[in-house]
Amino acid sequence: MLVSVPARTGPQASTVMTQDALSSIAFIHAPDAFLAETQQYGAMFMPVWAYTLAAYVEEPERYDLRLYDTRFDRAEDVPRADLFVFSGVNQDYETIVSTHAVLRALHPDSTFVIGGPITWSLNQAGEGAKLEMFDHVFIGDGEEAFPRFLKMFAERQRLPRVLETKERFDVTRARGFYRPFLDATFSRYYGGVLEVSRGCPFLCEFCDIRVLPDNNRPHNFAPEHIVAELDHMARLGIRQVLCAADNFIGDLRWAEEVLDRIIEWQERTGLRVALYTWLTINLSKHPRLLKKMRQANFDMLFIGVESFSNNSLLETAKVQNTARDMVEALREIQSYGFAVVAGLIFGFDSDTPDAFEMTLDGMSNAGLISGDPSLLTALPGTPLFRRMKLSGRLRNNKNSLGGYKYCTNIRYLMPRDEMVAGYQRFVRRFCEGDYQYARLRSFLDNLDRGNYVPLNSEGYGSLGKYISMVFKSPGAVKMLLRRALQIASRPAVTWYSLQAFLLVLSRSRRHRRLFGVFQFWLFNWTNAMLKYEGLTDADFDIESVPEGFDRSLILPEHYTDEAGEDIPQAKIAAQQRATVGQLRRLTVLQ
Repeated sequence: MLVSVPARTGPQASTVMTQDALSSIAFIHAPDAFLAETQQYGAMFMPVWAYTLAAYVEEPERYDLRLYDTRFDRAEDVPRADLFVFSGVNQDYETIVSTHAVLRALHPDSTFVIGGPITWSLNQAGEGAKLEMFDHVFIGDGEEAFPRFLKMFAERQRLPRVLETKERFDVTRARGFYRPFLDATFSRYYGGVLEVSRGCPFLCEFCDIRVLPDNNRPHNFAPEHIVAELDHMARLGIRQVLCAADNFIGDLRWAEEVLDRIIEWQERTGLRVALYTWLTINLSKHPRLLKKMRQANFDMLFIGVESFSNNSLLETAKVQNTARDMVEALREIQSYGFAVVAGLIFGFDSDTPDAFEMTLDGMSNAGLISGDPSLLTALPGTPLFRRMKLSGRLRNNKNSLGGYKYCTNIRYLMPRDEMVAGYQRFVRRFCEGDYQYARLRSFLDNLDRGNYVPLNSEGYGSLGKYISMVFKSPGAVKMLLRRALQIASRPAVTWYSLQAFLLVLSRSRRHRRLFGVFQFWLFNWTNAMLKYEGLTDADFDIESVPEGFDRSLILPEHYTDEAGEDIPQAKIAAQQRATVGQLRRLTVLQ
């Protein structure tokens, strides 16, 4: 048990209890442990959903509130609660189901509910029956729906099993995290996570951010709320915070106001936290914002680069990525000192066999020291999912919702053998020492453009914090030992690691606080070696379209029909113009 907040007791409390009264609530965080270890390499992140949802329990002192994380707590040891609350993402499905089965067997009279991204995805895919073991399923924002359910708990049998909320919660009224949960558990996790914005104004064909109700625009948390939460975390001793956002710069004026507030708070209190967030490549056009983000101690930025091919970007309507040369845009952003964590995808219909080499060249020329490709997956509810379904290209497999590295749910235009061979070529070259060293050197050379702003913190990537996380997981410890062995047992790896360290040391005379760059570069390189070690063709659970595939189905009939998305029709038409224009060119290619 991570933390328990006992209910208030005494004569007054007992008089309000009935047979169906709610007195104990257990929040169950059940992430897929294998994926956490292999994709996050032992770094464990806090259960933000539980911290958030518990804050909306009215009069929490009336209840025994408890939080369990299956990475630390065995389901078999979880005591009875009146209500068990689950949440998760798509790839957590099997762990959630198995944890539920254990708890249901132990506590058959309890009520079990689930919400979160997984419920939305399954609903969009028409697979809601996969959650039939839960008494109630919440779809949509939970900040208001969950406390309503608690008030009606005694009458829950009269409620619908599926409780869908279509209206978005007004996040300007957001409450801070439930302090008893946060304060008691934060030390178990890597830094902190703080949600700061929801929604994105762009309309990429493959992205499921767009399909949530009213999510094609920013829903921004109040700057004073963000600063107050950062202040509390910093005073707890948290020094790294992930600012969770669908697109931090979806509203540029709000983003600048948040930065100004963070900078003022730092100067007033002397507190510093290193920040990481997600945003889009158009940041490169805003030098004032770039400078302020560094002054606010933003260290790393996740950016969906997706591809270095304009054709592939147009296909998926990622038009913001085509407005400027991609390599130059990345170099401009990184010249301020940011490490861009690049989202990269193989498998677009427009991809050709040279996409793998093009990506290697683009990463090296841009000086990207982080970025690891995935294969294109059609997420339920997206235009890509609809297009694949209309053309008969969806696969039915365990990855129907996405989340697994080499197992996808669509049939690609590129022949499977070419796809696998290209990926394997990419992996071999990507892991070679001279290639990794060249990426680092390119990153450091780019800092000489005159824009560099050093951080006033230790950086988001903390070796000490990471190692403290690793020793809480036996699997992660083994991975750390394998990581050390990769360096010690391979002369070429040792050589290039030493050369990289000396290079960073020499550049530190020109630019302060570069050791974090070396740590991050080495971490990512050894990650790649661990991830791809022993990768074989048989590891790829992927398919391509059959020989003789009718190319007219690349752009299937009815693709542009109204899809019922809560998005202005003019914006949908703009996305379709970009996608349809590129796909039409593909239909005539032989």
